[in-house]
Amino acid sequence: MLSEDMHNSLPGVPAAAGPGGVAAAFLNALSAREFTKAQLLLAQDIQFRMLVPGRLMTDQGAHAAIRRFASWFGGADQFQVEASNAQEIEGRAVVTYRFRLHDVRGWLLLEQHLMLDVGTDGRIEAIDLLCSGFRPATVDESLHVHPYDAGDLGCADGLAQAFREQIQHIPIGDVLVVSARDPAAKEDLPSLARLMGHVVHSIKVLGDGRLLVNVERGR
Repeated sequence: MLSEDMHNSLPGVPAAAGPGGVAAAFLNALSAREFTKAQLLLAQDIQFRMLVPGRLMTDQGAHAAIRRFASWFGGADQFQVEASNAQEIEGRAVVTYRFRLHDVRGWLLLEQHLMLDVGTDGRIEAIDLLCSGFRPATVDESLHVHPYDAGDLGCADGLAQAFREQIQHIPIGDVLVVSARDPAAKEDLPSLARLMGHVVHSIKVLGDGRLLVNVERGR
């Protein structure tokens, strides 16, 4: 478990979180393409091993590891989180995600599975990654979108319940676009949505500080 002091130094990690909490924070940072925040969760001498189509690659060090993630999907002009999950398995953390992105090559689908070794200080000391490679993909334009402006609500004062009510009022497969101004919603809302079995497509912070979270109803 992480101490309160460690929690304060690690972005997005709840107090007393174990490897699963660190994995969830790392997943949230990658999903938001906040690479600086993701790097803070890595040990400086992290070992990064990657099995990608056709070869095995290795990087060492937090900067090199994050630079690798940024090279994969940091430059996309459109980016969607199609599926994601973070959990702990007997002291080791597991992160999986599927991203749909658009760049100069067109629409692509990328799926990666990560096994994380988390040290006693709460930072990730090693990552073993299996990558699908970039697969040509199309975007389903048939999804119906439902906007919801949560105003200044936060998860501590009503946003969680309001989100549950809003997502239950749209058909399965439709997308709820939540606009919120509470900074904590950036961490809390995507985690809540995934816990409820929904798919977080994207997390975006606008120039005025508002947060937009696109969630597809999964059940």
